[in-house]
Amino acid sequence: MSHVTLTDAEWINLNVLVVIRAGLQHDMASTCCRYGLDTEQANYLRSLSLDDLWSLVIHVGDTTLFPPRADLVTLLSAPRPLAGPMALVHPPKPIEGRR
Repeated sequence: MSHVTLTDAEWINLNVLVVIRAGLQHDMASTCCRYGLDTEQANYLRSLSLDDLWSLVIHVGDTTLFPPRADLVTLLSAPRPLAGPMALVHPPKPIEGRR
């Protein structure tokens, strides 16, 4: 295998996709809720191999697939002990039109 250098966005995409795929293998319902995925997206991501994920990330390039939470600054600026509870109380909302 040749050496591949990924950009920051590609590393983020790869890591998030791998985490989502692993979560879908373990607990599909919880992972769908956590990442705002619908059934079609979940089934497709679950069916991909790690090689498929690498290929996807490389071909998508330096474009992020995952936007940050709308309340990111609020969570980052909150007192550290409150950040976790605040994140649970206000989970990220799925993209409009998806459930």
